[in-house]
Amino acid sequence: MNALKIMLFSALLIELAGCSTPQTSENSAPSVRSQTSSEPQDRLSVVWGVLLNTFDGMGHEMAAQRMAQTCRSMSPILNNTWIHSKRRGSSVLIGRFRAAEDPAARRLLRDVRAIERNGRAVFPRPMLVRIDPRKHPEDFGEMELLRVRGLFPDQTLYTLQVEVWSDFGTGELSASQVRARAEEVCARLRREGWTAYVHHEVDRVISSVTVGLYDNRSIDAESGLDLDAALIRARKRFPHHLVNGEELQEPIDPRRPALGTRRQAPQLVEVPKL
Repeated sequence: MNALKIMLFSALLIELAGCSTPQTSENSAPSVRSQTSSEPQDRLSVVWGVLLNTFDGMGHEMAAQRMAQTCRSMSPILNNTWIHSKRRGSSVLIGRFRAAEDPAARRLLRDVRAIERNGRAVFPRPMLVRIDPRKHPEDFGEMELLRVRGLFPDQTLYTLQVEVWSDFGTGELSASQVRARAEEVCARLRREGWTAYVHHEVDRVISSVTVGLYDNRSIDAESGLDLDAALIRARKRFPHHLVNGEELQEPIDPRRPALGTRRQAPQLVEVPKL
């Protein structure tokens, strides 16, 4: 792997993990069935829209509905305002597009920015966002990590990220190729008997492969030592973190480059909530 990819992935890994290795984890292995593709994802199309505002907390759906009604009466441009809601929040959007590069999407974004009231922009920071219409665990394929939220909707869970696939913005791999490579790895690990999952990022061409489910009973909070036998076994089987099938090298000490690099270990990452 060239130095550029190592540098790019270092930034991506921070976003994927959210922070350094979490303090807690758990071994929990619900029964899984082998599947070689994310069929529900294929049936539900991801769309792009211009984001006007977001709401969370209690009453987020009602707040979004009120804003949508106000928008529709404000300007003909906003007649097709729509709402995307999940358990934890709602978004108010305008327009549906297959790609962010669609000229119509760019025109709509420009028109929304130009809407003013009393000489001030009504939407000073609208942006094009990618919306995944899947709202429920059953909308996800059998191999997808978010499927486990059907069993554990609100519990804080972690999983061991052992491999990541991405094109790193180079265009060398398409989004479908990145997903397919990650799913092939996941299917192979399941055939080997591991409780493996795949997670596809919505906004970026990144797919990760993870193993196991863990909570705060698996790691000692003070020492950071693994307590769970399944997690210890997984770390032995997957001693190094792979990126596009290759071991990821990281600086031994970023402040002292002369010390060289070492192979990075797999990362515990939090399972996203719907």
